[in-house]
Amino acid sequence: MRTRILLCVLVAAACGLLHAQSFDPSRGPHWLLSLEGQWRFQAGDNPQFAQAQFDDSRWSLLDSSHDWSAQGFNRYSGMGWYRIHVSLPPQQGPVSLILPHIFTSYEVYANGQLAGRFGDMPPRPKAFSTHAARLYNLPPAATQSRNLLIAIRVWQWPPWSRYFGGGPSESGSYIGDSESAARQHTMMLAALHWEDSGVFLTALLQSIGALVAVCLFLLRRSEREYLWFSLILACAAAAGWIWYSYRYTVWPVWLVNQIRDLLIVCGISAAQFAFFTHLFKPRRTLVYWLVLACVLLPACTGLIDTGDRIGVAQWNLFTSLLIVPLHIWILSLLAARAWNNYLDARVLFVPVLLQSAATMLQRIAIITYVLDWQHRWAFQLALIQRPFTITVTQAGDLLFLAAVLAILLRRFSRAETAEERYASEFDSARSVQQYLIPSQLPRTPGLDILCEYHPALEVGGDFFQVVTETIDGSTLIVIGDVGGKGMHAGMLAALIIGAVRTAAEFTTDPAQILNILNQRLQNRGVATCLALRIDEAGHVTSANAGHIPPYLNGDEVAMEGSLPLGIIPSTDYTTQQWQLKEGDALLLMTDGVVEAQNIAGDLFGFDRLRDLIRQHATAASLAGAAQNHGQTDDITVLSVEFQRRKASVARDQLAQPATA
Repeated sequence: MRTRILLCVLVAAACGLLHAQSFDPSRGPHWLLSLEGQWRFQAGDNPQFAQAQFDDSRWSLLDSSHDWSAQGFNRYSGMGWYRIHVSLPPQQGPVSLILPHIFTSYEVYANGQLAGRFGDMPPRPKAFSTHAARLYNLPPAATQSRNLLIAIRVWQWPPWSRYFGGGPSESGSYIGDSESAARQHTMMLAALHWEDSGVFLTALLQSIGALVAVCLFLLRRSEREYLWFSLILACAAAAGWIWYSYRYTVWPVWLVNQIRDLLIVCGISAAQFAFFTHLFKPRRTLVYWLVLACVLLPACTGLIDTGDRIGVAQWNLFTSLLIVPLHIWILSLLAARAWNNYLDARVLFVPVLLQSAATMLQRIAIITYVLDWQHRWAFQLALIQRPFTITVTQAGDLLFLAAVLAILLRRFSRAETAEERYASEFDSARSVQQYLIPSQLPRTPGLDILCEYHPALEVGGDFFQVVTETIDGSTLIVIGDVGGKGMHAGMLAALIIGAVRTAAEFTTDPAQILNILNQRLQNRGVATCLALRIDEAGHVTSANAGHIPPYLNGDEVAMEGSLPLGIIPSTDYTTQQWQLKEGDALLLMTDGVVEAQNIAGDLFGFDRLRDLIRQHATAASLAGAAQNHGQTDDITVLSVEFQRRKASVARDQLAQPATA
């Protein structure tokens, strides 16, 4: 019994020793006093709590550097009061008060007089927030007495009570003369800026990376991975800048949460899904569509953290559960592509693994925190804290940024090199094509020959030649089209032109010329070709190797069918003979005319060709009509008009013997 009495006496004595600190500054014109220590606290609300004469001796004592949830008022939301007793120096000037970040809204009273407020209190509460310390100038009437009572009326926003306790949660409470307090406030803001250097640097590098990716996309619009990567970085940078601004300026809580959720939960996730889909072309399996649904669902719900229909805790749990499958899918896709020897996937795998692991770790921490499975980690997991804080997600984001930029710059350089090589080949092919399509036709007595040529964007294999210096004085016309496009087709056409000119030195027989060309093209390529020999009397000898027949005065010339050049070595080409009359007109063309195709897929075709020819279309009008319809290949049209030459009187006279 005596032991119990003694124990009660000791406990009572110990309780008597517990008391709120009374803060007493030293004398001097400039003074600054830290208010860290034990503050009186009482849950609830009563206007009398602001009065200096109110007895707060029975109130709880709370550490001013920790919120009330950590000191016995776990997840308490609503109103609460803090009271601090301060002894001011005599003959002081203007007095100012510095308060650190306090959740959520509050009013400051000095000896019962309102000195300032932050946010909107009930009955019309609005949650505002900033992480910067606030400076309040106390009313002069309240500081006339040396005994100053500072009362802080705090309202904690209910949705936040699951994550953060109300009241101050860090050190940084000061009172002093206004000049010293302002100087201390400036130093505290500078320290906060330094603490947030990781956020600033990450957002800055992401902004620069987004600009680089946009520039790459503008240079190569067909490669959409640059666009999606720029959107990933732009959304991440915007979220970072908003968070950085949120640390120093006052934001409505619902607005900053809504914008950040739109950027992070919706924007970044959707851009990541599009980026990896475009880069690695995954199969459209059931898992693919389920992940896409997880990405789109937060944007479609319309529940972007306003707190009206769903709480902050439930919303964070909901979005975290939807983000985790996306990162698992990305990692599995990269692992599969890396296993299949995709170089880009191998380079990206480790940075994406670190970034996704950091993101999933953060989201798992949120999930377990909301479900009350653990209470140590919630939103940000710090990797290092010196010289300034770098979180795990920031480190992952920076590694991902560096790796993807390196890959995209490598791809861009590789594509530029390929384009330069292609452009060089294209110029060479165009040079060859100028040889295939002569810019000036030779003089052809008795024949009026006009050519209309429209090259396609890609080098084709159209060719024609008009040879007048033959062994028998006739005119040889050869027109054709090599199968395929590009430099290979151009070189084959050049080979054909050289063979035609060589053969014309010892023969003008069209069949023999086609036989020679057929042998030259074996195992090299395929070409269609039409050869005509026209003598001074208008006698025509023709041979055809699978080419479009000529049109004579609007009607197609009937010709025997035969295989194109280069298919069968033993093909024997035969000739046909027919006669031109004075004024007869021939039209020769390549298949680029009839194969012209519009956007709807409608071919120019032979019917439209015949209609135009019967309307006496010229080479220029016919080629223009095909081009306007939708050019897909080189278009070459030759018009040949026969004009019989009259015997020259002068030549006849020169042929007679001279007389004395």
